[in-house]
Amino acid sequence: TGDVRDIMEEKVPDFFESGFNMVNWHYLPTSNEIIWYSERTNWGHLYLYDLATGHLKNAITSGDWKVLQVRNVDQPHRTIYFAAAGRERGDPYFEYFYRVHFDGSGLELLTPDSANHTIQMAPDGRYFVDTYSTPQTPSVTVLRNDEGRVITTLDKQDISKLLATGWKPPRSIIVKARDGRTDLYGLMYTPTHMVPGRKYPMINHIYPG
Repeated sequence: TGDVRDIMEEKVPDFFESGFNMVNWHYLPTSNEIIWYSERTNWGHLYLYDLATGHLKNAITSGDWKVLQVRNVDQPHRTIYFAAAGRERGDPYFEYFYRVHFDGSGLELLTPDSANHTIQMAPDGRYFVDTYSTPQTPSVTVLRNDEGRVITTLDKQDISKLLATGWKPPRSIIVKARDGRTDLYGLMYTPTHMVPGRKYPMINHIYPG
């Protein structure tokens, strides 16, 4: 009929995101549900709503970490595959890959290597290509199944010629923010041939500008 009915809404007093470079809301017509992404707890998480009533059925993820991208929704098995950051120990900027059931149970880390992971999923969701690295270690690319098991190694980056030039990777550093409590994570690049005892100027490059 063209009639419009509001089912649910969410308002926030400041900046709002629906995901990291990707919209994380998913309409599920077969079960009359919607996967909703929200930062209502100050962390980006997933919620399952009844689409007929607009009522919240349950939180799918929770905690002091952030869901970044919903990469695949397996409706028959009611499982979501997604990238997230800040849940594992170490650099909070490292992205990892997980899966979880619609009801929030069975949260599982599928990429255990302590590194930043870039994921490319197969169209059927049964396999994914995982490329991972750190600022200090070159990238490795492996093929994994939907349970995270490595099927085969596809590629290992060779930086031997780069190292032969004298290049050194940056150091990962942690400093305190202006409040004296919050940890800030960054990288420190130094000249290739540093002279001991010599002072060098510092350039502080921060991503907001």
